[in-house]
Amino acid sequence: MTQIPGHEPYTAVTELDESKVDDVDFHELPDDHELDQVTFEVLRNRLQQINEEQGTTLKQVSGSPIVTDAYDFNVTIGDERGDTVSLGPYVMYHASVTDLIIKWIIERRADNPGIEPGDMYICNDPWIGAVHQNDAVVLAPVFHEGELFSWVSSTVHQVDVGGNEIGSFAIEDDDAFAEAEPVPPTKLVEDGELRTDIEDIFLRKSRAPAMVGMDLRAQIAGNNVAIDRIHELIDDYGADTVKAVMKETMDYAETSLRNRLRELPDGVWRHVDYQEVANADDRGVHRTEVALEKDGDTLRFHVDGDPAAGMINTTYAGMRGGLVAPVLPMLCHDLPWALGGIFRAIEFEAESNIVVNAEFPAGTGMAAIAGTWHTVNLSNQCVAKLLAASDEYSEDLVAGSSGSWVTMNAMGIDQRGDQFVTQFMDPMSGGWGARSHSDGINTAGIFAAPGGITANVESNELAFPMLYMYRKEMADSGGPGEHRGGVTASMCWLPHDTDAPMQHVISAFGAAAPTSHGVSGGHPSNSVRYELVRDSNAADLLESGEIPADVGEIDGDRDIVSPKAKFVQEADDIYYSIWQGGGGYGDPIDRDPERVAADVRAGYVSEEEARRTYGVVLSDGDVDVAATTDRREEIRADRLAASPWGESDD
Repeated sequence: MTQIPGHEPYTAVTELDESKVDDVDFHELPDDHELDQVTFEVLRNRLQQINEEQGTTLKQVSGSPIVTDAYDFNVTIGDERGDTVSLGPYVMYHASVTDLIIKWIIERRADNPGIEPGDMYICNDPWIGAVHQNDAVVLAPVFHEGELFSWVSSTVHQVDVGGNEIGSFAIEDDDAFAEAEPVPPTKLVEDGELRTDIEDIFLRKSRAPAMVGMDLRAQIAGNNVAIDRIHELIDDYGADTVKAVMKETMDYAETSLRNRLRELPDGVWRHVDYQEVANADDRGVHRTEVALEKDGDTLRFHVDGDPAAGMINTTYAGMRGGLVAPVLPMLCHDLPWALGGIFRAIEFEAESNIVVNAEFPAGTGMAAIAGTWHTVNLSNQCVAKLLAASDEYSEDLVAGSSGSWVTMNAMGIDQRGDQFVTQFMDPMSGGWGARSHSDGINTAGIFAAPGGITANVESNELAFPMLYMYRKEMADSGGPGEHRGGVTASMCWLPHDTDAPMQHVISAFGAAAPTSHGVSGGHPSNSVRYELVRDSNAADLLESGEIPADVGEIDGDRDIVSPKAKFVQEADDIYYSIWQGGGGYGDPIDRDPERVAADVRAGYVSEEEARRTYGVVLSDGDVDVAATTDRREEIRADRLAASPWGESDD
């Protein structure tokens, strides 16, 4: 692509080119500064507490259910060059990319328009560092005595930032020109004042400008709290001591991770997975493969796959964020998540312009819950396989969890007569994968967002014109195994107190086949599904005093909807969706039959599934020992009689 003279390509900056930053006066730590261990521990935790207060402020100021109810955001504190020292417990890949944006700002904005105290930049450009255009990042430098001391940032999934479709998910298009406009780092706040011209440009594109404007102010407020607290810390302990703690925290994270890696076996672990339906007209599947190499004290991710397609792609930033997300809870669960140090022990290699390392102008509108999420799944499996090869660390593995996000963007007229635009966040209640020693956690949330929560049913009904028939945990949604994957939930609802039809744009993957995979013989979870019951009798059932406990109890014309689609929901149409549970661990026929019976009684496993997959036969709710022995022998015999993979029985 031809470049404008004097302008460089919009690409992620992974390593700062110091020759380009002569105009930046960094605060540098003196070589002879000494830091005692007690002060290190006190201030390391103080920085984490500041990070937590930053996130709490954002939640309290925001009016968006995406933030206030589901915690689809994250916050970071970095050093003077943007290397991350601390991040929140929310969506991890939101926080795994901000260092790229900061380095870009330092290289490209220091001269014009400049980086000054009281400034903040906004960016949602996936090729620079945002995961996708909805994930708006607000970044602020922190100065001390005229020197650039550190950075803070906040990332929020904005409900709608423009483009062809509701929620900015352009499911019928193939490139970025149909999507919301990517905004490279632009000065949103100058000398402590919000630049209304820049805000107007950003809000003018949105179908929900008031909500987006409130979230921008929440991000600014969170950043301001973090800046104030860092200044207070400097006043109490001195700038050099605070900076020494930042540097030592990253060094400690690197050293600890490298020490752990040395205790794990060397080798290469691979996984291949697929996304289906790159846009609404596509019926293909799109392959990505990851090879995780553990060599001494270093991890290397090698990524290859099919060419970029439709709007399911992610850029280098999203790929890197997705790959590192499972590393944190499985390999660094007891370490500071100081990515500036952790990234030193991890290398990333990827073929160009594939689905998970797309080049401009590939479509990335769905990246966070498509290409990036897909990369999380692949990394999850590779890291779990690595840990499964270690007697000492196998207990830390987690099988595939919440293998895809069921996106539900909606727009209409609410019960107050006002327009609403939202994304329903109920799929935060996905199931976590099993472990080598225990079942997965039911409806635990999103593995890549350990601090996330599901939206409250009553909050949704208060905010939007909807009435839930139910939201419930689903039988047979946890992957079978010696240890069962956590079950997931589904939602079923009817429009309420509005006569206006609702417009919907939906997008997911994992409908053709589940993507929450098992480990060491464990089976995958369920797959996702969208379903409408047109002209239903739900209102009549409610009028008669009956509350349906399952969508199958509601009469009407059933419509199974494609995983990339848009449609209109009328007043009597039921909307049903189910998302994924967790994968299992170990062979299902090695599961204790009494535990299977307990799962049946609890509603987590059906009696049919107990017999078919676990080989457990029940009689009046109790295990039939003889029949179970026979059934499990039958399963083993069927396996031994099967043809090898790739060979026909003919």
